[in-house]
Amino acid sequence: MYKIGICGAGLIGASWAIGFANAGFKCFVYDANQNSFAKFRKTSNKLIQDLRIINSDIDEVRINSNIKLNCNIEEICNDTVLVQESVVEDLEIKKKIFVQLDNLTSENTIIASSSSYLLISRISELVKHKHRCINAHPALPPHIVPFVEVAGGENTDPKIIKQAVSIYKKAKYAAITVNKEAEGFILNRLQGALLNEAVRLHEGEFASMEDIDIALKHALGIRWAFMGPFEIMDLNAPEGIKDSFTRYRKGIQNLAKEQNSIPEYSEEYLNKLEMDQRKRLSYDQRGNRVEKRNKMIALIRKLKSELGEDI
Repeated sequence: MYKIGICGAGLIGASWAIGFANAGFKCFVYDANQNSFAKFRKTSNKLIQDLRIINSDIDEVRINSNIKLNCNIEEICNDTVLVQESVVEDLEIKKKIFVQLDNLTSENTIIASSSSYLLISRISELVKHKHRCINAHPALPPHIVPFVEVAGGENTDPKIIKQAVSIYKKAKYAAITVNKEAEGFILNRLQGALLNEAVRLHEGEFASMEDIDIALKHALGIRWAFMGPFEIMDLNAPEGIKDSFTRYRKGIQNLAKEQNSIPEYSEEYLNKLEMDQRKRLSYDQRGNRVEKRNKMIALIRKLKSELGEDI
């Protein structure tokens, strides 16, 4: 049975621990802030209930028994196949943590960062054994969105990438490989392109926030739940993907010419976004919306599994 070290007991760390523990891995959890452990069990129990929507046979006792809390950093590094770092998105903090993890683990241990944008080549700058350092970026919320993108730097051994992908797949994650190091990896580059266009449309007063969200959740999002852009294009024309791009190529290219500006994201605009969004959803209702989001994602996962479209 694999032993996984979890470095950081916040929401991302808890989600990773639940995911690995549910797949039968032993998880040892460390956090420099001891107060984090008090919240961890409450958070993890909520996450397990989301999993129960997908699979009613989830064994909560088994999952919890596979997670050891209140570990020190030495414990999560000892005889561990992989350490998943999930501390705050701060380059200097991550660099210091990676030095510690590198010094305390064996040379066969994979050291993975959950960073969303920071490149592993920067995070591992001070590390001696750079060959075993990777980014392993999950999608939010990772306990019910079973995705991770694995990216190495110029010093990462390709064998480490393959080993990491194999481990994540055994933990029931849809693991993809990022072949070239790039800020935002794959997921956030796709998401960023969409967010930038949504902001351009909203700031340019082409449509309201509400209507832009509707276009996504009641049109594109329904297809994107089980198809990617290339498969969508393949099915959008009678003769397949080449036919589809041939038909719509000029229109797509014309849009690209208009979409090459970079939104400023000024403080004034961000304040307007906050004010308009709070009219749609009061701040004290955000927690309820997060819970509903998780339940709906779990139900979509359940449906996809029933129709043979899950991982």
